[in-house]
Amino acid sequence: MKQKLRYFCMAMIAVMAFAGCSNKDSDTAALLEKAQQKMTEITSLQATMTMNVKMTMGSEEISTVTSADIAAFVEPLKMKLDVSSYMEKDTDQKTIMEMYVQKNENEINVFSNAGAGWVQTTAEDSSLGQFQIYDNISGYLSAIDSPVSKGTEKIGDVSTVRVKGILKGETMEQIIEESGLLSSAQSVGISQAQLKEMYSEIDGLPLTLWIGEDGLVYQYETDIKKLIQVVMDKTIALIGADQFDEDMKISVQSANISVRCNEFDNVEDFEIPAEALAAKQ
Repeated sequence: MKQKLRYFCMAMIAVMAFAGCSNKDSDTAALLEKAQQKMTEITSLQATMTMNVKMTMGSEEISTVTSADIAAFVEPLKMKLDVSSYMEKDTDQKTIMEMYVQKNENEINVFSNAGAGWVQTTAEDSSLGQFQIYDNISGYLSAIDSPVSKGTEKIGDVSTVRVKGILKGETMEQIIEESGLLSSAQSVGISQAQLKEMYSEIDGLPLTLWIGEDGLVYQYETDIKKLIQVVMDKTIALIGADQFDEDMKISVQSANISVRCNEFDNVEDFEIPAEALAAKQ
């Protein structure tokens, strides 16, 4: 059972990478409104996404890092991604994947190569999860609750205003769905309906946005520690706590997704390799 639970932890982390405002002061409200408008005008951007998760299971520490370098065109959607994922204590087992995403009419084609050749699949917009940087930013700007300015901070050479708030309701639920937690938990026998009952116990996800004077979002960070802890606790309870000894208790030390953006409207165009386009579905 311990091995099964450890497998669930790793599966959950692996798939996570792949989810109206109130109480605003006038300056923060104006900045968010400007950012919403400005981001609708963006045609392309580059981004670096990093997801760090640290947890302990008894005396064992599990620390994972997932990163992605992303170049994206908004309309029509076209993306190039270089993704890596590894455990800090076992970097020899690093997973590296090259990906391309292309939207053709109502269908999204995903081409991926993890070292064994190109594979082609179709996908929905929502299945791109945390890789869909542009849509995530647009959703966060419109859904952030109780935003508060926390002063200025430089992101690279750009001066930005740091705005902190909470993601609640449908946006929070979308992040959970896109994170892959539901499908991962099903691997150990937990139903989707049971997991959705956990929403009420997660009182929002902390969000920080770094917005430049030009209205562009240069960085954002989502704290998902509480989300993962609640899911882990509930999963153990639903499986049956009596099946676990004390050294299998899971404690999430930290978990966050951080994305830094640049090269707005200045992404160099790229072609999807012919061998990727030729891959069979």
